Amino acid sequence: MIMSDKHRALLHSVRRVLGVENHCYCLVHMRENFVGYATKKGVRRNMTKDLVKEMFNRVAYAATGAEYREALEELRQYKQELARWVEDNEPDRWAQSKFGKERWGKMNNNPIESWNNWMCGLRQMSIPCLISGHLQKLGKKMDMRKAIVDKWMDGVGERIEKKLRKTLDRIGSILHVKMFSRSLGEYSVKLLNNRCLVVKLKEGMCSCWQW
Repeated sequence: MIMSDKHRALLHSVRRVLGVENHCYCLVHMRENFVGYATKKGVRRNMTKDLVKEMFNRVAYAATGAEYREALEELRQYKQELARWVEDNEPDRWAQSKFGKERWGKMNNNPIESWNNWMCGLRQMSIPCLISGHLQKLGKKMDMRKAIVDKWMDGVGERIEKKLRKTLDRIGSILHVKMFSRSLGEYSVKLLNNRCLVVKLKEGMCSCWQW
């Protein structure tokens, strides 16, 4: 099975060499084309675009034929032109319930696109030079990450530290823990802000209602 962005040259080559039944289309590229078509049909607000994207995803990820037809009908009720676009653009090549071959859960070629971006400038080199260039880029990236980690103050990154500080400010730090019942797993937790909580470990409950 081969996945592509529906480039014309690939359409002809894959059909001739591997057979059309082994060719599926990248869902990311299909969704971009779908949203572009929807924009031409008057869908321009970001919120509305998010809605039609979700409708498209329901069509694409439908696991059965019945779910596919239901999602397509929902799209048709919203805008007939969009449902017609789906039907006219070979859904048997990208919709999960329509493609006859095993896709192993791979609906897009994002990993390959990421690799292409990473190897930009090296792809035309010989294999030894390509591997050497890849290792050099990887080494530089690891050195850069290590330099950033060395600047961490409390063993976590800046974003995580901000989240932790925000959470601690909201709930207060723990001052004292008292066990009510070992068998029931019930504890009293007193915080620095004088707030007292009851935690029931077996039930997975806390009086703060955050857990």
